[in-house]
Amino acid sequence: MRGSEPSQSFRDAASFLSNASALRKVSNAVKLELYGLFKWLTVTHEPDVSRPSIFDMTGRAKWDAWDAAGKRYSDVQEAENRYLEIARDLGWQPGAPKKQEEAKSEDIWDSESSNSEESHGGGGGLGVSVSSVVAPEIEDDNTLHGLAIAGDAQKLHTLISLDQEINLNGLDEFGYTPLHLACDRGNVDVVRQLLAKGADTSIKDPDEMTSLELARTAGHEEIVKLLSG
Repeated sequence: MRGSEPSQSFRDAASFLSNASALRKVSNAVKLELYGLFKWLTVTHEPDVSRPSIFDMTGRAKWDAWDAAGKRYSDVQEAENRYLEIARDLGWQPGAPKKQEEAKSEDIWDSESSNSEESHGGGGGLGVSVSSVVAPEIEDDNTLHGLAIAGDAQKLHTLISLDQEINLNGLDEFGYTPLHLACDRGNVDVVRQLLAKGADTSIKDPDEMTSLELARTAGHEEIVKLLSG
């Protein structure tokens, strides 16, 4: 279902929030709720794109907030009232003079400048602020999980050969096995290595998805064939 035509009050509140200093001090949960409500009210009542990869933590958080709004609200006025309630808590006053031109929704909510200086604490746009939850890049990680992400099948083979007791199905801090990670990244040779060594394909990730489902969702057809054989 497509989004509705927002009221002028909603537009004024969104414009205020696009540059509100108070937004920088609230929790990610509040920012994400605002994002979900904004998308629900202006785009569609449920996400119209696929859920991002497990490695795009910012994208996933935003998608989940949008999805949560779709499950919680069915009445447009109720959703808009909640948005305006949060805006008032952050300092917006209905009818107050505008201090800027009305902002575009994609500029307010969908900027992804996670590599900018603002991504570490500033900015009023949700994409900037929420980027603080993104996991840091792994450098020189020679664990099974690190090699699965990097796609280094040769090093992975050596590691397994040197450690006969290594746990191929161990979970990392986010609840993923090496096979989950390799399937999501599309690292075919690593997947072959893990399967040859007996990695368990039935284990589900925190989203209740198997390695096959992750590969299928990510569009890695060669891995899908390997796991379906």
